[in-house]
Amino acid sequence: MMQFQDMTFEGRWDLESVPARTCAPAANVTFYFEGTSIDIELEGEARFKVEVDHVELPELLTRERKLYRIAENLSSGKHLARIWKKTESEFGSIALYRTIPEPTVQGTREQQSSLQIEFIGDSYTAGFGNAARDPITGTPFTTTDATQSYGALTAQKLGASFAINAYSGRGLVQNYMRIAPNWTIPKLYAYTLSGEAPLGNSPLWESKTFDPKFVCLFIGINDWQGEGPHPEPKAFDSAYSAFLDSLRSRYSDPRFILISTETFPVNYLPERVESVFAQELSRGNRDVSHLFLETPHNAGLDFHPNLQRHQQMATSLYLKIKDISAQK
Repeated sequence: MMQFQDMTFEGRWDLESVPARTCAPAANVTFYFEGTSIDIELEGEARFKVEVDHVELPELLTRERKLYRIAENLSSGKHLARIWKKTESEFGSIALYRTIPEPTVQGTREQQSSLQIEFIGDSYTAGFGNAARDPITGTPFTTTDATQSYGALTAQKLGASFAINAYSGRGLVQNYMRIAPNWTIPKLYAYTLSGEAPLGNSPLWESKTFDPKFVCLFIGINDWQGEGPHPEPKAFDSAYSAFLDSLRSRYSDPRFILISTETFPVNYLPERVESVFAQELSRGNRDVSHLFLETPHNAGLDFHPNLQRHQQMATSLYLKIKDISAQK
């Protein structure tokens, strides 16, 4: 049977039994193996970034359950492999059954960083359509690269371990154009497998070893985007504070960065996030900060941030985190 203890998982995975399952954008697994080639048995539709010995190899596209070869003609000896899920949270999940050869136990195994960061949001955080060449060419599946989203890039700049829990079209109080009204961000967040949760096939999420020092929330875009009616301001603010309290109950001592940007057709999000920030301070909570990110003239799919914009966003967030860390 596959020995998951010989692998390092990042992001949300269900590891209670074989297969290991995930839905999360940029969820990844790292392991050592010995041999001149490596196959991995996967099931589910996704695109993966593949690295062996820190060298990026051709993208892996998966669908039906089978062994997929991710590298061959390697030098003999020990190698380090890492595969990252590029695609976002969708219905269903990705299942990892085994690798051939099996992972090798390593005394010098790379360890996850002690700095952990969580990114919670919607399509902007998932990296929706960021690799598109323009706003109208391609599909979400073919043009989304969560490994180059602002969250993944920020974590790399900080050398941090991270998790991205992001769901396109979902809001805090209501979803974009009121799709799937019972499955907002806080509701999906409570489950390990967001793509399985509406089907009744996901366990609830338990933090266990994940205790982030920073939790970055880029939520609320879909509450204010598109046609109204939009949420009542007090209802939005109250729901935001309640979500923060639920996160405080999960983690030991997180710092929250509340992120906002322009929204269309009504630009209410910055004002509302500033209101939540002030409200938290009035409640005596000094663990919050507000960061406004510039996202004008987005050139990604459906006018989402493209790769260049995500790099800019990552730089701004990186500087914010460094500034907060320096103040402690």
